[in-house]
Amino acid sequence: MLPSKSRSRRAEIRKNRPDSESWDWQKLKEDGVPASLGIAAAFFVVATCILILRQDVVPYRPGQWLSHDIVSRVSFRYSDPGRLESERRKASAREPRVYASNGDVWSDVESGLLQLPERLTGTAEIPADLKPLLSDGAATKLRSYAAPSARAEYARRVADYVEDLRKHRISAGGQEWPILILDEDQRHEDIRAKRYIRLTGTGTIEASRTFTLKSDEFHNILTAAAQNRFVLALQPAVVDFTLSKLKPTHLLDDAATAEASARASSDVPSSEGEVAFGPNQVLVHKLPAHALSLQECQLLRAENHKYIETLSGSKWKARLGVAGIVFAITAVLSAYLGFYQPRTVKNHPRALAIAALLLAMLLLNQIAAIGNGPLYLFGIAPTLLVAMIITVAYDQRTAIGISSMHGLLATIALNQGAPFFVILWVGVLTVCFLLDDIRTRSKLIEVGGVAALAMAFVAAAVGLLQFDPWDYIQQNCLYAGAAGLTVGFVVLGILPFVEKAFKITTSMTLLELADPSQPLLRRLAVEAPGTYNHSLQVGVIAEAAAEAIGANALLCRVASYYHDVGKINKPDYFVENQAGGESRHLNLTPNVSFLIITGHVKDGVELAKEYNLPSSVMPFIQQHHGTTLVEYFYRQACTQQEGRGDDGNEVKDHHYRYPGPRPRTREIAIVMLADCIESASRALAEPTANRVETLVHELVMKRLLDGQLEECDLTMKDLEQIERTMMKTILGIYHGRIAYPVPATKRLDPAATIADVRSA
Repeated sequence: MLPSKSRSRRAEIRKNRPDSESWDWQKLKEDGVPASLGIAAAFFVVATCILILRQDVVPYRPGQWLSHDIVSRVSFRYSDPGRLESERRKASAREPRVYASNGDVWSDVESGLLQLPERLTGTAEIPADLKPLLSDGAATKLRSYAAPSARAEYARRVADYVEDLRKHRISAGGQEWPILILDEDQRHEDIRAKRYIRLTGTGTIEASRTFTLKSDEFHNILTAAAQNRFVLALQPAVVDFTLSKLKPTHLLDDAATAEASARASSDVPSSEGEVAFGPNQVLVHKLPAHALSLQECQLLRAENHKYIETLSGSKWKARLGVAGIVFAITAVLSAYLGFYQPRTVKNHPRALAIAALLLAMLLLNQIAAIGNGPLYLFGIAPTLLVAMIITVAYDQRTAIGISSMHGLLATIALNQGAPFFVILWVGVLTVCFLLDDIRTRSKLIEVGGVAALAMAFVAAAVGLLQFDPWDYIQQNCLYAGAAGLTVGFVVLGILPFVEKAFKITTSMTLLELADPSQPLLRRLAVEAPGTYNHSLQVGVIAEAAAEAIGANALLCRVASYYHDVGKINKPDYFVENQAGGESRHLNLTPNVSFLIITGHVKDGVELAKEYNLPSSVMPFIQQHHGTTLVEYFYRQACTQQEGRGDDGNEVKDHHYRYPGPRPRTREIAIVMLADCIESASRALAEPTANRVETLVHELVMKRLLDGQLEECDLTMKDLEQIERTMMKTILGIYHGRIAYPVPATKRLDPAATIADVRSA
């Protein structure tokens, strides 16, 4: 037993040695290290998956100037959409237009010819519509056919004439065709395009083998038919009448033509648009001031895709390289955050918010790289957005480190080099250095504008260094400038969401909360005017003290306005709201009075949640009293205990202390000191400099010795500066005034004075 006890004792001693290097897993869990490492691991995996897509990235963009020829690394076939579209347009143009039958046009000619004798009988004059067509001899001959004996012969001649025209055939394409008469303009278009035409339900024929009513060849056909069936005097008249009465035998069918053209276009196979390229073949030639077109960029993407396919074994090498780089950057980023922002190790929601922001912006970078958008706009803007948001949420040093790491990842994702990173980094540094305190809406736009000018300047310098033409330099400068301005406007729009995501409050929001028209402040002023006045004075004192030691003065002032809002529920129980009447605590026991007084802290937190006050203001309501002693009621309880002679049950001071917690930031500690000093200074009959200095020093030392300032990072030098500043501020508030003298001979009765004024 003894050896066992000895060994366990030695093991315990080794375990508790100060230089022991053993891992305390429980301590690590309490500090949030495992969960933070899990977030870092998840960031590494997702970032690696995003950056693997960089294999599909081509470092060229439409409009980019080329300084050299670009040659193919492998053999590949490129499906040229422009060429395919051209072939489809040609097929559509070659497709014959469709013509539909216009009915039996010869019947109209036949009936018109048969009516001519009757129309000329009984009048010596030729009708106006027939005058241009008939000569006097032809009219006389037609009148002779009106006799019953000659009518049958005329009808037979007309029928034979029309039948000859119906049966007339034309050889074309090894096929016999009837007379095809088309509209003159439509036939001219088809002949000029050297097209065939398609007859509905029949077939196709060359447009040149058709006729129009004005064509000489068709006129000759009519003349020959008339010569075979009519006497010489009637032949010209019959031909002219036929031409005037006849209509095109076929008309263009627009719907059927459009359908046929679309079908012909869709029937063209995609292989018609493919172009074959061999290795070392020039894909894009360097020309004087040649800028890449969209089609050329698509060609380069196709070549890159084929090249990646041929690297079957090298793919994994590249992916391992990407994973290694991302791992190194993730490790540096995690160490940087752990060193400069250790609260993110325990505050996992904030760590997740940072990781989500970085990954979302990195994905935007990668999408911009895969697309055809300008890299100097869509590649730079996401990283600038990270810089602005982290600066607003944390501080400038943290933002510079995080956004610089993100800029490295973005440069890798975009497959760019050092010049691009320099432009991006200058924008990041400009944003982080200038974006310190957001008090106005124009601040973000101003910072974005300055960053735009800085990046445009560096982009111009990079372009000159690389001998780029002026047009290309100007284009890059415009895109870089647009990135800075765009980010300024975007952050201005999403600022409320950033504040909620990172649980922060910007100076602009604080200034809005300081507006007296805020609902909670208006309610405080109406229902507890004494407390409202007290809060305003505390705000003035706390703001001056915070400025003296470099703390957040605006936060101190605005939080002071709200630190006592819990008194709204029971305003008459607090002395500053009692207007000369009896105290409401006279008939209450010290314990009940204590509960009412300390209850304003809890009530204040509930009101803050009800009115959606920012999370940065709520700690002031909770902690501005810390765990201080409510001395008045504690002393009253002790006096009552002594009066009852009950020495056995001594009143414990911790029963009369605020629940806390104690102030955990410099700003809350300043508000605590300003609160008690302002209240105590009102009790001074004569606020002279010596009395105020003594009062301030005693109250500050009292809070210090009571341990109320142990959890905040105030130094003794800070406390000395706070004392001096608060004393000056209180003397300024309660400064003396000289009495206005009133001559004894002119002392007037107030009532008489009012009467004189009314009479005047």
